[in-house]
Amino acid sequence: MPASALTESVGTAITTGAEALLAHRRDDGAFVFGAHHASPLNTAGALTALHFADPEGSAETIERGVTWLCETQRDDGGWAMRSVPTEPLTTALAAAALHLLAPRRAASAVRAARARFEELGGSAAVPEPAMTALIRQFHTFAGLPHEGAQRRLPLELLLFPGLSRRLLSLRLPIYAGQALAQSAHRRRGPAGRALDRLARPRALAIIRDAYEREGATGGFSTDPWLTGLICLGLARSGQAPDLVSAAARWLRSAANPDGSWDLMPLDVTWTNFTTAALIEAGHADDPQLIGTREMLHRHQQPEPFDALGCPAGYWGFSSPRSWPMALETAEAGAILLRLPGGADDRHVRAGLAWLTATQDAAGSWSLAVRNSKPGGFGPCPQMTAKVVGALLDSGAGADDPRVVRAVRWLVGRQRPDGSYEAMWYRGGTPGTASALEALSRAGRTEEHHRAAGRARDWLLRTQHPDGSWSTGERTGPGTTRRGTVEETAWALRGLLAAGSSPTDPALAAAARWLVDAQRADGGWTPAPVNEYIRGCARYADDGIAAGLAVRALAHYRSAEAAEVVEATRESGCRRERGMRETGTRASGPRESGPCESGPREAGPSESGMSETGTRGSGPREAGPSETGMSETGMSETGPRASGPREFGPRESGPCESGPRASRPREAGPSETGMSETGTRSSGTRGTRTRETGTRESGTRESGTRETGTDEGGRR
Repeated sequence: MPASALTESVGTAITTGAEALLAHRRDDGAFVFGAHHASPLNTAGALTALHFADPEGSAETIERGVTWLCETQRDDGGWAMRSVPTEPLTTALAAAALHLLAPRRAASAVRAARARFEELGGSAAVPEPAMTALIRQFHTFAGLPHEGAQRRLPLELLLFPGLSRRLLSLRLPIYAGQALAQSAHRRRGPAGRALDRLARPRALAIIRDAYEREGATGGFSTDPWLTGLICLGLARSGQAPDLVSAAARWLRSAANPDGSWDLMPLDVTWTNFTTAALIEAGHADDPQLIGTREMLHRHQQPEPFDALGCPAGYWGFSSPRSWPMALETAEAGAILLRLPGGADDRHVRAGLAWLTATQDAAGSWSLAVRNSKPGGFGPCPQMTAKVVGALLDSGAGADDPRVVRAVRWLVGRQRPDGSYEAMWYRGGTPGTASALEALSRAGRTEEHHRAAGRARDWLLRTQHPDGSWSTGERTGPGTTRRGTVEETAWALRGLLAAGSSPTDPALAAAARWLVDAQRADGGWTPAPVNEYIRGCARYADDGIAAGLAVRALAHYRSAEAAEVVEATRESGCRRERGMRETGTRASGPRESGPCESGPREAGPSESGMSETGTRGSGPREAGPSETGMSETGMSETGPRASGPREFGPRESGPCESGPRASRPREAGPSETGMSETGTRSSGTRGTRTRETGTRESGTRESGTRETGTDEGGRR
């Protein structure tokens, strides 16, 4: 596809994609997807909980659920969500639920499921120890054989609030319920029973705090999985019958008519992905997003989550009372900044304060609880990179202590091959793309630039020949996973944000692949890249896929337009110099202009960098390739929406120094801030002189942009 045809196709894809996204806007301003989110895992968990909590009152609900599980069992004997390969955890728990609830009716289904579970590797194929323990627990309930002994859950751990929070994070209320159940059925000596008596009130207080802060609805974080596990633990412990009854009522009300249960609703997550894409596509001032801004305001948590030790000011993934998430908080804050009025939005300030308070001592961010244990819900590179982006968007500089510590941690967490992991997404692509953007925007030292170069090289090395990306991992001898919309969009946007030119063949191929992958209805087909339970249960999501694709293509369009503007400016400079050299202009002394020949030194205000290599703090006029934001990261009227920019001559002339957009050709090392080995050169070239305003190769000496920086000021 020729470049001009690709540009036109990208624009059409953005327009139709944005229209398709807007069609999912609910009257309350949220964007809602999830039409195919029925979950066999959640169904098995809810059915088992109802069996122990209220079997008589839930008889019809249980019957429908058993029927649904039997009818949706795959030909291979297992279960998983739509578009997801059969999973060991889901298969094991569904088999246990059927054997517990309908041992005769579902006997053949259980035999097939157990055979498939063993084929998949059994419990050893489940990488999360807590989920392996859950399989043993469910199999014990159902009277099915299982590998290994049941792990003891010490109730007395809860007597140490700080330690238990750091070890368990959001699992704390689930652990409290399961430990209560175990203490009621496991024999212990006198000392053990005394410890249980001491710890039991603490466990109940943790669960009741979560229950009451959500309005005593009976649901926990509007999630059937969490609610089912907490209800199950309490029911088997004989404790808190009022909470058990409320949770059972909530589970019955959350069941679908066909007998299944969905994943938790992702109202904030869907809204974040969709709104970020629409802003990038030029819809920041769209009146339809006024209600979306108000919806995000309503969903910010005004009260602390005492059981977890979390202050107020965070966002969760679903309801106005969902549990804290650093990723959603960073994304929601960055989005509000870029909507009208974002510079003065108190909700943004509250979110940034929450993020500041929860930064780990090492500089990273964990899911919710500060200094959480590594692994599980502990420190996450992608989450940390997203928070760095939100801080930079809010006006924090690369020398801000929070940013400095986060970047240092990111450099230390890079894998040997240059990639990064992400807590909520599979493989290396999403984490690496996010970290590359953060390192490019906030990196200050040669070490930072080398880390950015390794991340960039990993992305380019793992691109498929057709222009797409997947996990970056091989699935067998000589094979790789097929490319996905989500991973291709993450990689394309990360490379653009790091300064790669849209005319680079690799990036053009990625944009072309995304355009070709768009469906006739304007959406994109999702892939199972999203982690519901890390490494154990995944799902595909239409809203996440479409939001990522539109945002990446809109960024690509903006980068293309910026290069056209830069090419036009440089062409004007060349004409002006040619006219002077041929004597077209009158001779005589005059003030030096922006294209004036003669040696001069590029100062920090011209190159956009201080003498130490960091962005200068003095005010200057933003050009079309910049963000529309002041040096504090905020414009006087609020952060400017990205997406289609208005391009025109700047008041200071066509060749004004300062950060410049890439030119329409493959960027060389001096332009991208990367060396020929893929690393970025350090500092600025402020000590060199400009002889003619251009080098022989046509590259301007002092007009290089800040290395690796996203020119649009976007995350």
